[in-house]
Amino acid sequence: MNILHTFILLIVLYISHIFPLGIRPVSAEPIENLDVDKKVKIPRTGSWQNCTQSFKPLSEARQALLSTDNVHADSDIVIISCNHIHYRVPRKSIDRIKSNTAWKEPIVIGVLSGAGGDGLSKRNSIRSTWAYRKQNVFFIVAGPWSNIEFEYNRFGDLLWIDKEEIYITETSVLTFKTETFVAVMYNTFMKDDDNHVSFLFKADDDSYVDLEKLYRALLYEPEHRNYRLDYWGKCNEGGWKPHRDETNKWFISYEIYPEPEYPPFCQGAGIAMSKHFLDCAVGLDHVSNVRYQPNEDVAIGLLAERCNVKPVHDDRVLIRYDEVEEEGITMHKKIVQHYVKTEEAMRKHHQCVTGVLGPVINY
Repeated sequence: MNILHTFILLIVLYISHIFPLGIRPVSAEPIENLDVDKKVKIPRTGSWQNCTQSFKPLSEARQALLSTDNVHADSDIVIISCNHIHYRVPRKSIDRIKSNTAWKEPIVIGVLSGAGGDGLSKRNSIRSTWAYRKQNVFFIVAGPWSNIEFEYNRFGDLLWIDKEEIYITETSVLTFKTETFVAVMYNTFMKDDDNHVSFLFKADDDSYVDLEKLYRALLYEPEHRNYRLDYWGKCNEGGWKPHRDETNKWFISYEIYPEPEYPPFCQGAGIAMSKHFLDCAVGLDHVSNVRYQPNEDVAIGLLAERCNVKPVHDDRVLIRYDEVEEEGITMHKKIVQHYVKTEEAMRKHHQCVTGVLGPVINY
């Protein structure tokens, strides 16, 4: 039997040599050489990724909130990345603005600010300078209601969200604050086609904004330069990589953001968003459904790419400045100046624009 088996094996090997069996090793070709229809498409950014947690419809969440004891008259709910955000904005201020037929502001402004620490002094320095007597400026705060209740009632310009003031990157409240402002003010001032508000503008409480130049840049320059302006600020062209080093202030884990790149986005010092952009981002509920991104400026960039909106960079939005430069503090050729850290510096920037330091506002 052993001789027979050996004979049969030799015959099989001989035949396979003459007539190959077609057996080949697994191909190790680079993916770019494969048939295009068989390629695995890996998304470069997370712009089209939705949040996955389930949530009650807005109507049910709102009804549950309003049925609680001692509910505040200004309370309401908005959905941001599958999260119900309880917020308050002064209805008296909103109603006063809407009933004022002379109020024709085309831009509504939200200023990110902290409820505690030096947040109040920063807000007062803005109230007494570039936002002096402006009804279209709201300060976006979080934290315990008791910390800001008096200020909320006195000034009527706070948008409060019922979230803890956390700025650790992956649990940061900044995106919830910014996107709540975007959703609330869109629904309040922009949703109706007959409304005259054309832009929302978000800034930080250490930014000085030359409002006259801002209005000119957003409302008039595009008409003369023949381009569409829907998303404006200090912007990049995309391709920025998430920080994967856990010691980095802006660390983002693969669990939060697995994609290799961020989309183009405008940095948070000063960002303008048009009604056209927000008709998509808020009007089509993308802000409710998009996967949470803790970096608030990147989060707006995700919505922009999702809505096929291109950022427009402007060199007049500056991030840093040096007080010891030869010309000193100036707003020459600037619209927004970020990192204005003190009330004195804020007043000096205002003096550059208006010739006056502005009044002192006592709490």
